[in-house]
Amino acid sequence: MLKGGVQGFGGVGQEFTKQINFKKFFGDDVKIVACCNRGKEKRDLAKKEYGIAAYENVDDLIAHGLDFMLIVSTSHAHPEAAIHCAKAKIPYLIEKPIAPNIEQAREIVATAQAAGIITGVNYSMRYVPAFQKMKQMVDSGQLGELLAIWSSTHRGYGFYGSGDRHAAITNPKESGGWIIHHMCHIVDWCIWCAGPVEEVYALTRSTAPVELDSEELVFATIKFKNGAIGTLQDQVGTYCHHDSGIIGRKASVGEITSYPEKKLLKFFSESEPFRPGMEWAIPQIIDPDVDMAIESGLAHFIRCLKEKHPTKVPVSEALYSLEVCNALRRSAKERRPIRMD
Repeated sequence: MLKGGVQGFGGVGQEFTKQINFKKFFGDDVKIVACCNRGKEKRDLAKKEYGIAAYENVDDLIAHGLDFMLIVSTSHAHPEAAIHCAKAKIPYLIEKPIAPNIEQAREIVATAQAAGIITGVNYSMRYVPAFQKMKQMVDSGQLGELLAIWSSTHRGYGFYGSGDRHAAITNPKESGGWIIHHMCHIVDWCIWCAGPVEEVYALTRSTAPVELDSEELVFATIKFKNGAIGTLQDQVGTYCHHDSGIIGRKASVGEITSYPEKKLLKFFSESEPFRPGMEWAIPQIIDPDVDMAIESGLAHFIRCLKEKHPTKVPVSEALYSLEVCNALRRSAKERRPIRMD
C-alpha cells in the first residue's frame, strides 16, 4: 500500500483525494491518509468528509508516515513542503510553479537531487495528447528545421477592474504574479518543444492598482538558441480560447480550435502537391488520441512511483521554465529584451 499525503486541501487537493480514495482511479494499493492546510475549515472538512487525518503544518504531516506527497497549496508554500519532503526522502508531485522565485526553486532542485527521490511537476500541457503529438513531430524531424512556435491562451473577461479579483493578482507575493503563476504552462510547453532560450521580450498590462505589481495581460516573444522564434500570450480571467502550433521548414502543425471538446490537429506539408485554383491549403486532420498516451500528471506520477522510475517532468526542468518566466517578468518591468545568460 502506497500511503500519500496532500499539502494544501483546497480544490485540487480535494479532487486528487477523491480520485485516489473514492474513485479508485489508481487501484486499491494507493491511498491518501492525511493532509495539511493552514485554514482550520479545510482541515475539519478533510476529517469529516474524507475520513483522513489533518494537520496544520507540513512537518506534522510528514511525521504521519508517508510514501509520497502531493504538493498542491499556494505557490509560496511549495518550497517548504518540497524541501522537507526531500530531507525525509519522500517522493512528491508538485503543482506549478515549483516556487515563486529562483533561489527557492534552486534549493528545491538541489535537495531533490541530493535525496535521489522521484519528483514530478504537474505541467498539464505535457500530458495532453495533442501537445505530446506536436512534440513528437518536432523530435522525429517530420516538421523539418524548427522555424517558429506559438501558444496563446485567450480570456475574454474577468479582470481586477471589472471586479473579478483573482488571488494571483491580489496577492502576487504568494503567487509570483500571473506570468509565474499561470503563463508558465505555455512557456514550459514551448521550451519542451523548441529547446533552450536565448532572449525574451514581454509587454504587460493590468487593470489592478499599480501598487499590487500584478500583470493581467501578457504578450511576449522568445528567441530560441536554435534560431527558432516564438510568440506567447496569456491573460487572467475567464477561459475562452486556446491556440498552439509549430512551423517547420518541411511542414506545420496546429490545433483545430473549433473543436474544444476534443483536441484535433491540422497538418500542412510542403510535400503536398500544389492545387491550382485553391485559395486555402487543405490540411491533413490528425487525431492525437490514436497513438499518444492519455494520462494525467497525477496518473503519471503514481505510475512512476509503482514502477520506480523518474517522471517525464522532474523539478529540474521546471526550474528552467521558471527562469524564463522570471526573465519575461523582468523584461516587462525594465521595458527591454532580456538575454538568458
